[in-house]
Amino acid sequence: MYRTITKILGFLLLTSSVGNTLAYDPQYNIHGVRSSFLIRHYSESGIGPGARTNATMYYLGREWSDADRAALRAIVKANGDTHIDLYTRSEPRRGGHVVEGHNFTQRLKELNDAGLKPVLWLTPESKHGEHGGTVAEQKAYMGGIVDKYDDQVAAYVVCLECDDYWSPSQVSALIKHIKSKSGKPVAVHLTPGVGGGRFKSTAYYKDADYIYLQVGGHTKTGYKTADLQRGIRDLKEALKLGKPVVVSEYSVYSTSAEAKRFGDVMCQNGAVGTGNGRNITACGQMVYVPPPSEDSGNNDIAKLLGIAAVAIGAYYLYSNYDFELLFNATQDYQSYGATKSFKLTEKSKLSLNLERYENEYSDDNTLMLRYKYSF
Repeated sequence: MYRTITKILGFLLLTSSVGNTLAYDPQYNIHGVRSSFLIRHYSESGIGPGARTNATMYYLGREWSDADRAALRAIVKANGDTHIDLYTRSEPRRGGHVVEGHNFTQRLKELNDAGLKPVLWLTPESKHGEHGGTVAEQKAYMGGIVDKYDDQVAAYVVCLECDDYWSPSQVSALIKHIKSKSGKPVAVHLTPGVGGGRFKSTAYYKDADYIYLQVGGHTKTGYKTADLQRGIRDLKEALKLGKPVVVSEYSVYSTSAEAKRFGDVMCQNGAVGTGNGRNITACGQMVYVPPPSEDSGNNDIAKLLGIAAVAIGAYYLYSNYDFELLFNATQDYQSYGATKSFKLTEKSKLSLNLERYENEYSDDNTLMLRYKYSF
């Protein structure tokens, strides 16, 4: 009975979560995500091929050679990454030029083959300029990306520092459009702080599945990693919104000991992923358990109703006709039912016993009539 009830409750809870909180297919959850999208500051390697390994975002850039991509994969794999953050478009920068309309299929495949699940960032920061145009034009672009690459993608981030150029309603409209085409989760990334630093509006997260939190201070002159206490405060504030939080941006140097310690502390305080490095593996991972099939669900419900009927009937008989209730349970099995004895003579009686027995391998119902004579 315990297993049956557990199955049904688990199914109901999962259904409720999908409908009210997750809003994406839970088998595609990215809880535990681990990436290192900022490797080092561009000023340290100058302009040229060396600059391309400073950030994973430009991996799909047309200037990147096979050697560039192999070097970047080696860096992030050595940092323990499971996912990789990628722009799908960007103006020419030191890191490269990710051209709209370019075919990314082969490069996404090589990442998946290397054990790095792509997270596509559909709009770069404001200085790039790709956020221009109407919402309808942005929908058309994002919808096209989803149509082409969804089977090779782990998740989407609708925009980097969205609050620099779009309103909460515009962001929600774009998220809904992506979700109309994909069951993969969609995240929102803002300027530093919960709700961003510009408007401080948590409405940006309304339709997002994940909050990609940026903790400020790491890009200032002389700073490498954000202040840890600030990070803890921001994370706790974000978690109050009831959505899973990936602490996405907090260090320019994802491979540094300082950044990794920061990531570890974020995981230990409730984050479900990190974007600039960590040491530990455990970070809010969620194991997906498929709901039972429709037939299985119907069978479990029928079982539960049957058990309830037996229990109610037993209680009625006990209350009105002096029946004896039976219940036995161990770690391996449980049985329950009712029995009634009828005295026939001084030396004989008749007993009626109804019992249900359950173990891991079988369920049995038994109705037994006994006659006892003493001499």
